[in-house]
Amino acid sequence: MHAAVTEKLIYGKRIRTNNQNTDKILSLWEEFLRLNVKGDIFAVYNNYSSDFTGDYDLHIGSEEKFIDESSVIILAGNYHVVEVDHTDPQGVFNAWVDIWKSDIRRAYKTDFEFYSKDGSIKIFLSV
Repeated sequence: MHAAVTEKLIYGKRIRTNNQNTDKILSLWEEFLRLNVKGDIFAVYNNYSSDFTGDYDLHIGSEEKFIDESSVIILAGNYHVVEVDHTDPQGVFNAWVDIWKSDIRRAYKTDFEFYSKDGSIKIFLSV
């Protein structure tokens, strides 16, 4: 499935990491969740050094300026959308594993996870 996305400015916290460094990613999520941000949450992946095996920036935040630590722009454009099974605690991880194994032609510009306040989760991939 594809979807057109309008530009969004996301405020939050940022780290430089890679997919082998899960502890650093989990700590960022724990730090962010302690802020008790209400509403829709975005986890934005950008500034890729190569592909999913290399380093990238991870921003976790929302469109509300609750913290002024870091911001990132989700670029407007057409994205490939992957629905996540939000009833499975491993749903996001499993969706990424499927993406990494897939033949989706990714652009590695800006990808993001969208955690809707209604509980649904979607992954948007730049293509």
